[in-house]
Order: sequence, then C-alpha cells, then structure tokens
Amino acid sequence: MKQRKNIIIFIITMILSVIVLWFFVTGYYSIDTYRIYSQGYIDYATKDAYIRDGRLFSAFIFVLVGLINPEIMVVYIINIIIAIAILSLCVIQIYHLIERYKKLEKARSKIIAFMFSYTYIFNYLIVDVLKFIDSFIIATSILLFIIAIKKIVIEKKNIVGLVLTILGVICYQGTIPVFIATAIFVTLLENKKINKEYFKRILPCAISIFIATLLSVAIVKLVPIITHMEMTDRITISNISENIEKNLMNMSRIIFNSFYMFPPYVWIGISLFIICISIIMGIKEKKIEFSINVLFIFMSFIASLLVMFPIQSLWERARIVLVLGQVISAMLIYIYCTNFENEKMNLYKKMIVSITIIYFIITIISIMKSTYDYKLGNMIDKAFSEKIENEIIRLQNEGIQIHKIGIRYAVNDKKNTEYGKLVFEQSTYLNGIYSVLLHEFYTGRCLMNVQDFTEELEQTYFENPSEEAVQFKNINDVLYILVDL
Repeated sequence: MKQRKNIIIFIITMILSVIVLWFFVTGYYSIDTYRIYSQGYIDYATKDAYIRDGRLFSAFIFVLVGLINPEIMVVYIINIIIAIAILSLCVIQIYHLIERYKKLEKARSKIIAFMFSYTYIFNYLIVDVLKFIDSFIIATSILLFIIAIKKIVIEKKNIVGLVLTILGVICYQGTIPVFIATAIFVTLLENKKINKEYFKRILPCAISIFIATLLSVAIVKLVPIITHMEMTDRITISNISENIEKNLMNMSRIIFNSFYMFPPYVWIGISLFIICISIIMGIKEKKIEFSINVLFIFMSFIASLLVMFPIQSLWERARIVLVLGQVISAMLIYIYCTNFENEKMNLYKKMIVSITIIYFIITIISIMKSTYDYKLGNMIDKAFSEKIENEIIRLQNEGIQIHKIGIRYAVNDKKNTEYGKLVFEQSTYLNGIYSVLLHEFYTGRCLMNVQDFTEELEQTYFENPSEEAVQFKNINDVLYILVDL
C-alpha cells in the first residue's frame, strides 16, 4: 500500500514538474554551461570549479561524461529530468513526514499534504538550482539531508545520519542552510516543545553538519595542494567582511523583491499573515506555545542563512537562499500537523487551507514565469551573438579578418522597460557582462577579447547618444562594439 502511494505521488510530481519547468526541460544554458563548453567537461571538472570547490561527486561524474563527450544540450536535458526525479523523491519524504504527525484519511487531507510537500521542495527559488547542468547533484544533496535528518532525529541513527550529511555537503555546500532549517523544523515536529529535550535531540544534527562542513573546508584546502592546482578564491579573509556587508544591505531587497522570482511583497505578506493567524489561534485556543513555535520556525529559517553571510553574496546566488522558499510551507505544515486534530473546520482553519491553495497556485505560476524569463535571457544572448557574427561575416566578405572584439556599454542602468528585471539579471548581454565565451557557444567562433576600449576611443569613433542600440566599428582589424541599452 505504501509503495503504491509512493509511486502515485512520484508520478504526479514528475508530470506536474515537467509541465511547470517545460522551458528548462527543453534546454537552458547558464554561465557555467558556457565555461564547460569552452574548456571541455574534464578540464572544467578538474581544473576550474568542481574539484577546487570540494565538489568531488560533480568532478567525478563530469570526468566520466567527458570521456563520452556528448552534446551539451543532451547532458543538460538528461540532468534536469534526473534532478526532477530526485526532487520528486524529496516530495515523498516530506509527505511521509506530514503523515507521521497527521492522519491523512480523506482525499482533501491528502491533497493539502501534497501541496505542502510540493511547495516545500519545488518552491519559487528552485529555478535557480535547476538552471545548472549539474542540478541533479544539488538535488541529491537536498535528498540526502532530508533522509539524514530523519535518521538522526526520528530513528536516532546518528552514525548513518552523519555519513549522509557528509555526502550531502560534498555534493553541494550551498544547501547547508536547508539542512539547518529542516533539522530545526523536524525536531520541533517530533519533540512538540522547545525545551531541554528539544536541544538534546537536535544536538546530533548540529554535530553532523559541523563535522561535514569542516571536512568540506579541508577538502577545498587540501585538494589544490595535493594536485598542485591554484587555490580556490571563493572563501578568502579579504572578502568575508565585504560579503557580510553586502548581504546585510541586500536582505530587505531579498525579502521584499524575492529575487524578482515571486511577486514583490507577496512572500513577506503571506508569511506575516500566517504568523498573525497562528497568534490569533494560539490566543483563542489558549495555545500560546503553538504561536511561539510558528514564529520560531519563521525566524530559524531566516537565521539559517547567516552561515552563508561571510561566504557568498546571496543576491547573486538565489539557490543558496532556498530556505526562504521553504519557510511558508514549513509553517503551514506545522500548523496543519499540530492544530488540525479533527476534520471540523472553523474560520481560522479555512483561512489556512485557503492560503495553502493560493500559495500553491502562485508558486506554480511564479516558477513557470521565472523559467520563461531565464530562457528569454538565453534567447536574447543568442540573438546578440548572431548580430555580432553577421557583422564579422560582412567584414570577411570585404576581405577583413576579425579575430578580436572589444565591447563597451554606454548605458546599463537597467531602466529599459522592454524586459522584466529577472530577464536583465539572467541575460549576460543585458546585464553588461557579455563575453567571448557566449559568442563561441552560440556561433562556434573563438575570438579574443581586448581590454583597450576606452572612453576616449568611444568619444572619437562612436555616436553617443545614438539611435542605434548597438554600434560596430572596425579599427585595425579589431571589431569594437558599443552597446547603448
């Protein structure tokens, strides 16, 4: 019976996710994809990113892929299907977690539990995970963390949980906040109260993630020394304070604008609405501890991001902030498991169910819109590459060979209303960071980028302002391109 239920949930999740993520399922390219295309699978895995970042599984898998050397679009499509399948298993894990604390007898209860489970995993920020060609490794990290937490908190199998935690961190360190927040959440569901026993039960989780993180740092530091590679520069003393300052300044933008991947102010609005309803329910039913626990879940999910503050700039990496996309579902799950003892629905329960349905619909729409915007960014970059290529071919027909280009942006204040803000963030052309890597990827032509496109050269040879969005000038067989957005 349980196996049949798992299969049904898996199939529903897979079908729904493939539909919602269709713009990715048909192929998407991130900046890492361009780098892999330029360097090759093996060089990227062993010399550029994966080994130097301590992501040994990614390195090993892409070395194997490099031996076969398939088309990069084929690799991405296979990757995202596997990633969706792994995340579907995560949905099943969350569903069973709900089932442990709440009997799901009626069809309505099962549907509500599925919506909770689905939005906990496939929240609006999952798009920034699935854009990568190795997103199935990141998805595996999330699955390993959820299973590890269950093993430690529920089954009290600390050693097994530790091993799974270490494997999860080696897969991808950016999901550490997911482990922290989910461990806090599951322990609260299991223990019911925040007391001495609560901290005793969560301590093995804290020890596990601490050991796994130390091991990951050791790998990042030791592997370059052993292999005589250049040390990774992702974590340095000099940029820790800069990252902390940046993240503190960007938190309001993250909370209110949701990386332009969710309607502005809606995430915080729904969160505060749920907290307010839980406070009213707590006061009315004389369960103040219940209200405190809901607030505790909200605060702990946000606080889990603090571990990433010194390491990365969060605004540029929405995938690291995945817990913000999970917190609404976490609060709803807690309320449903602890305050829906019977099927009788009062006004407050109806409001919780209503917000669950609304949040589920908004999440689905947001994911579809975000994947479209990401894809549109690819299309814009490709169109710009082809525009440059057409100019190079025109010059070649005149007997001029172009091997070098220089690009300068006259204006890039992102006030162009033709595209949305998320498209600007994802298009390297619109974002002002177009590179020869993109041109090589979309046209197959290798060019050298020159750095001597000065303001003086712009004023001498180009019209600014100009009615043309892109101006081309061939100067000494270097194609200079002035972009005026």
